[in-house]
Amino acid sequence: MGKLLSRRRILISFLLILCLGAGGCRLFRFLEVKGQLGNFSENFSVSDHDALRLIFKNPVLLSEDMEWLMVYSPPVKNRISEEAELWTYHLVKRYPGRKSESGNFDLPLGMKFCRGKLCEVAFPDRFTKYINKEVLGKVMSSVGGAEVKKLAKTSTAAVKSLEPKEIPNFSEVIEILGRPYAKLNEDGGRVFVYKYRLREKTPEGKYIVFRLLLSFNEKTDKLKKLVLPLRSVKLAMNFEPDVARR
Repeated sequence: MGKLLSRRRILISFLLILCLGAGGCRLFRFLEVKGQLGNFSENFSVSDHDALRLIFKNPVLLSEDMEWLMVYSPPVKNRISEEAELWTYHLVKRYPGRKSESGNFDLPLGMKFCRGKLCEVAFPDRFTKYINKEVLGKVMSSVGGAEVKKLAKTSTAAVKSLEPKEIPNFSEVIEILGRPYAKLNEDGGRVFVYKYRLREKTPEGKYIVFRLLLSFNEKTDKLKKLVLPLRSVKLAMNFEPDVARR
């Protein structure tokens, strides 16, 4: 047992040295943010004035971390001040054929960096119709208690504090996101699949495509689960009260 513990310490020390040599471990920074979300009011604030914004009081993530997360697609960059820069990623909505709806349902995602660290995320204006700062705060704080399964590469959060009236139904989601790319059936409900690609190509000349899966309860029409595959990890949120309180 002593030899096993010694080997583990040596391995951990070796990994830490590698992390430090590479300028810090990205995984450690993401885990630190997850820990911060567990004490939401101390580390974050939310605003729905002008746009829905998540503000980082104690920034941790570096600009290179977000470049990695968005698969190195170059955003539109605007210098705000000597110490702040705004990046905008334009997610272009995809359709299975020709565009079948009026209106623009692309998603501009703003990221503000202060001294090279992510200090604010801004969501599209139309989100504020059904999502206010209280709702966003409750959703994000639940991520702090997300269950992480390393082997399955999933992170699942139970959103426990939302009132039923604060959970959007499928018609409200369509008002915000437009018609889904595809509709699927599942036991007890249906799934809307949305697809987006980044407007700008990667340095290799490719488009990066993201998917968003939203499950709805067939009896209430309320959102019951959100799944966002990101890189090699699936991020999930459960919204149903009976699921969240298990």
